[in-house]
Amino acid sequence: MRPQFSIIFFTTLAGMAQGLLFFIALANLHSQAIPSIFLTILALPVAFVLLTLGLIASFFHLGHPERAWRAAMMWRTSWLSREVIALPAVMAVTAVIYFYAGVSEVPRLLWFALLFTTLALWICTAKIYQCIRFIQEWSHPTTLANFILLGMTSGWILLELLIALWGDTSVKMIDAPLSIIAPSLLFLSFNLKLWIWSRNRKLKPKSNLATATGIKGSNIRQSSMGLMGGSFNTREFFHHQTDKVIANLRKTILLCAYIIPMALMAYAITSSNSLVIALALLINYLGLLAERWMFFAEANHPQNLYYQRVS
Repeated sequence: MRPQFSIIFFTTLAGMAQGLLFFIALANLHSQAIPSIFLTILALPVAFVLLTLGLIASFFHLGHPERAWRAAMMWRTSWLSREVIALPAVMAVTAVIYFYAGVSEVPRLLWFALLFTTLALWICTAKIYQCIRFIQEWSHPTTLANFILLGMTSGWILLELLIALWGDTSVKMIDAPLSIIAPSLLFLSFNLKLWIWSRNRKLKPKSNLATATGIKGSNIRQSSMGLMGGSFNTREFFHHQTDKVIANLRKTILLCAYIIPMALMAYAITSSNSLVIALALLINYLGLLAERWMFFAEANHPQNLYYQRVS
């Protein structure tokens, strides 16, 4: 498939904000560990800005942005419609919590609502792709697990950075043993990605030229698709990159999205240096952009069995 950069930015920015909000909600439900002033001045505004940027980025994917509101009308059957509802729901709950945090203690019910809406948004976003059964690379539970793990990982690193920048010893989220959460999440998501790539390499098309055309035989070969140039099908369902580019991109993903941030965050366990955590977050996000590009690029649409090349 041809990756759309608007969707790449939306899913990575929103996923990071969701991870940040998820752990803030979890921490406050557990022990009210995060002071309200930290939430109102830094954490919640940062999360809201990321969600807003993700929302803006998603509009660039639409042919008619002015009709975006109509996307929510099919919520009974469409995961995309449910995502359109879930994202504003997360933003609304975040805004209400911001209001409460500024004047009094946030009710526990709102923290539960934030947990629920962030998880719902992850599920809706991942299910948009997981529910497409004829794309085998996506149609698997690991699609959902990958979205959630990567969002949690980037969100936790962002939370650690915000706490380090805040510099208040009353905020204890990055003390051991909680500081090992980032390397642990990175390690889990790293192994999940390796397993996904291993699975994808073993996938075989459920159809072939013989079954598609009804012609019996094992030596059927297509030499032309009957076009003098490209078409919508050849533009939208191919990433148009060489095998060498894809191989190098995989190495970049492993290094930037997982290995280097894992090493930096492991170092941050003993020294909560904001520069180290900021570098880990930056490298991790660049790796996430590459990982999400690859997520779309490695999806092999069945129509590619026919549109193999421009003759």
